[in-house]
Amino acid sequence: MKTYVHLVGRRTVVGRGGRRVGLLVLLALPVLLATLAAGLFASAAPSAEQRATSTLGHADGFVSHANPEVIAELARELRQRAPGITELAIDDNNEFPVWAKDRTISVRYVDTDWSSPLAEGRYRLLEGRFPAELGEIAVSRALADDHGLSLGDGLPYRWERDAPPRIVGLIENPQAHAAYDYLAAPGQLRAWPRTGTDTTNVLPSTYGLLLSGGSAQMETAQSIISEKGMQLETRAGVAASRTMVEREPALLLAPGIVVLGVIAAGAFALRMRRTRAEFAILSGLGVPDRDLRTAAVSGAVSASMVAVPAGWAAGSLLALAARPLLPHLTEKDTAPYDPLLTAGALTILLSVAVSALAAALTSRYPAGLPARERARTAPRTSGRARLWAPVLCGVAAVGIAIAVTLQDDETISAVAAVTAIVFLAAAVLTRIGDGLGVLARLADRTLSARIALRAFARDPRRPVSAIVIGSVALALTTGILGTLSSVTAQSRATYIGSRHLDQVEALLYAGSDPAAVEKSLATVFPQGTPIVRGSYPVDEAMLKASTTPALTPPWSVAWQAGGGFDGRTPMMEVVDDGKTFRALTGRTWTARERTALQDGRILVLVPEYIKGDRVTLSMPTSLPTSEEQTDTRREVSGAVLSDPVDATTGTRASAYITTKAARALGATIVDYSVIASPDGLASDVEERLVKALEPVDVVMSDVRIETGPETTPPSLWYLMLGLALAAVLTVLGITITSSASELRPDLVRLHRIGLSPGTLRRIVVWQSVTIAGLAALLGIAAGWGLTAARNWPGDIPVVMDWTAVSTVLALTVVLGAAYGALATPRNIGNSLNRTET
Repeated sequence: MKTYVHLVGRRTVVGRGGRRVGLLVLLALPVLLATLAAGLFASAAPSAEQRATSTLGHADGFVSHANPEVIAELARELRQRAPGITELAIDDNNEFPVWAKDRTISVRYVDTDWSSPLAEGRYRLLEGRFPAELGEIAVSRALADDHGLSLGDGLPYRWERDAPPRIVGLIENPQAHAAYDYLAAPGQLRAWPRTGTDTTNVLPSTYGLLLSGGSAQMETAQSIISEKGMQLETRAGVAASRTMVEREPALLLAPGIVVLGVIAAGAFALRMRRTRAEFAILSGLGVPDRDLRTAAVSGAVSASMVAVPAGWAAGSLLALAARPLLPHLTEKDTAPYDPLLTAGALTILLSVAVSALAAALTSRYPAGLPARERARTAPRTSGRARLWAPVLCGVAAVGIAIAVTLQDDETISAVAAVTAIVFLAAAVLTRIGDGLGVLARLADRTLSARIALRAFARDPRRPVSAIVIGSVALALTTGILGTLSSVTAQSRATYIGSRHLDQVEALLYAGSDPAAVEKSLATVFPQGTPIVRGSYPVDEAMLKASTTPALTPPWSVAWQAGGGFDGRTPMMEVVDDGKTFRALTGRTWTARERTALQDGRILVLVPEYIKGDRVTLSMPTSLPTSEEQTDTRREVSGAVLSDPVDATTGTRASAYITTKAARALGATIVDYSVIASPDGLASDVEERLVKALEPVDVVMSDVRIETGPETTPPSLWYLMLGLALAAVLTVLGITITSSASELRPDLVRLHRIGLSPGTLRRIVVWQSVTIAGLAALLGIAAGWGLTAARNWPGDIPVVMDWTAVSTVLALTVVLGAAYGALATPRNIGNSLNRTET
């Protein structure tokens, strides 16, 4: 290959000065960002060894069960059948309530023999020592700092405050620096009263064994544990549980290569007019077209060979520099440093290849047209190019037909519908040039707009490329955000839980006085907020046997419809007035429902629990903590099926009954909770609930706040759309700068014949606003179409933050106009003679 070809590529395609720097920055930026993202993720994601040590310490396996007797029996059997194996008992509870000065807080409780080598690595000792005797504890630094604790202070179990255990050490979980950890000596959990399975305020604890031994011993342990229906967690299993991206952070480099290809294609397409003019001169001097095309590819390769390694090196250095900051952001130890050398080399090679491909595709000229004519004549759309629009529309029509035909299969229908929108949008994008021509004809009334748009109509390649890149960026962003917002809104609309959305329920597991809890809840919410008691019928004998009234097993109505659900017995609830009915169902009772309840009849909420007018009452004869659950059943006639209720109401209870009717059947009424139904939840509702309910012995672990699925926050819309806007403005800047530079001779001549500088400035502004406005409008329309296509098979309404969309749309046009005004050439009059020569 001739040496001059490389020189031509570097001088014409890459350019010099600011033009070269701009291209190198555009090519380096996506690689830099992808390398930075991959490096940060590789440092933030725990390695296989870190994750295994966090769970297993230095043990080879871990097994747990909710029943301590089962674990004790397993330990005895392991010692008999796998002699030499080492086991270490370890008990933990994820929601253990402790009393910190004036409130209850939940901590992660763990007790074991901390001197054992098997426990090493699970926690890092910062100060003092690990607990060795009953009455000694170690707490995490985060817990101590947040609640003003230090060595020697006490932090008691919530329901046993008389003899608080003493803090002897400060520790830190390597994989959760901000966690509230509470470590104790072996047996402390079982030594406290009212813990474990008979608790009223602590979730069920987990009792486990850390195991260590040779391969034969661990295989025997695996066999024994499997025989008992339990699962042995091993180091290999913990490592395998990592996601694909956690195992291979280098996968995050792939989007950078794709984005680089798009940017390279756009950048080279925007440069082709000037490059072709220069190539025409070379062609006139006898340089073959083949060599000119090779020069374009050579220039792209030379630019990417500089930009891509620089981007990778800069991204790697930034990731390395950010490593000391990561623990403060992720609240966990960083993983061992991985420079991703192999992935980096592959990224560089692929990026160079993608840049070369982009240059090759954008440097292909119309066949048979001499190079000199190509420089002077705007390219005409060929008949073959005009066929693209109908072909794409035809594919879109096929996609729509498939989506309608296979609507019952939501996945296939959604894929077909989205595909149809993509091809339809592509068809529209192929006709942007024609659209610019139409706009030029419509702009005859305004001189500056007519000149600007007719310049685009003569050679639409540059504005078309900018509009396509900008609209695609906005379409993808809007489509993703619209889909996310629609799905989350639909999730809230169809949410099924134990309470309705925004309700707060204080469970009276500690035996608190319902009236006192009602008064306390009333201070948390605005005046007039409905507050009712949750009540159900129970058996008097079970009430006397229960620790507190709220833990008494309630009466319920048994399933009548068969189908393997005979054991399903949701509780009956007591409803004496319309206020309670509305709080429990979310709607007002009908006249028929009110009459049925007031007449002493059982109002059944779900058809499967009633047969004719008869229901089967299930009256428990054992406590929930009993190993065997028993009940007495009794048929009652005169029941009535309610009007339809939502799924949340049917999930919570099977039927309603009044106090009078329940007592007539021999039941005792128990208030098990207090329910508030505010119109919305304040951001500080948890803090206010803590202050209000602690004095009446209702801890936050006994409070249920029904927030439901979160909606997509407006901040995410503004953030993501802002990033897309940055992409649009970047392409717009390249386009308008190049266009204004090429328009300079025409602007000089227009100034000479009498056009004012303001009119000349408006010409460039019109071009900028046209590109920005069309890119924004087409992108947002396509994004809405993608969202609608994705949602349509599932009958999900399209939900979009139109305030954010409108703001970004207006900002795009305003910034486009501002950039156009700034990009207008200065001192046009002074350059007249220089331009004409």
